[in-house]
Amino acid sequence: MNEHAIIRKYRPEDREAVREISWNTADQGRTVDLYFHDHEAVADVLTRCYTDWEPQSLWVAEWDRAVVGYLTGCLDTRCCNRVMTRKVGPRAVAGAIRRGALWRAETWRLAAALIGTALLGGRPKVDLDRYPAHLHINLRPGFRGRGLGRRLIDQFRRQALELGAQGIHLVAWGENEGGRRFFEAMGFRLLRQQPLVLPDGWAFRRTSTVVYGWARED
Repeated sequence: MNEHAIIRKYRPEDREAVREISWNTADQGRTVDLYFHDHEAVADVLTRCYTDWEPQSLWVAEWDRAVVGYLTGCLDTRCCNRVMTRKVGPRAVAGAIRRGALWRAETWRLAAALIGTALLGGRPKVDLDRYPAHLHINLRPGFRGRGLGRRLIDQFRRQALELGAQGIHLVAWGENEGGRRFFEAMGFRLLRQQPLVLPDGWAFRRTSTVVYGWARED
């Protein structure tokens, strides 16, 4: 264990670091700028439900006193979905519109990709009775392979078990082979694969997301 690495609970002063890491690494460790340039809107969608409504389930990885990664966790996915639909999503969309998103071609390409994904099945389906909790993890590229991801997941899984969660799920990129091997090594099993449509320049490409689950009795 590296003496410079600390895994700890999120604090309010970590908010901007968590938001910056979210948009800067969300595309398999790369910036989301290939698809959308409104970093505030992306950070809202990826992190605001956790920083503002369930900060007690958010963990950060700190290296030499700098936040280099995080795990956004949620014990009740149904509750998080309601917050996303009623509060986070509308605010993110309204903010993006105020900042001129409707005048950018990338917005309409992304909207078309979302419609294409919906026509192919939409958001991945999860058995929330068996896997009620969920997590998402992001690390700065230079800090992968140092055991931080494993320690983040161990901390949240321990917390979830102590608070009575029966299982945890996560959604990952289907083409992220390294990430998938990592989650499988952490004891998560593949539950399903879902089609995903993404903008690719002026065209579109079809890829996938995958759902992994870990249950107390597995």
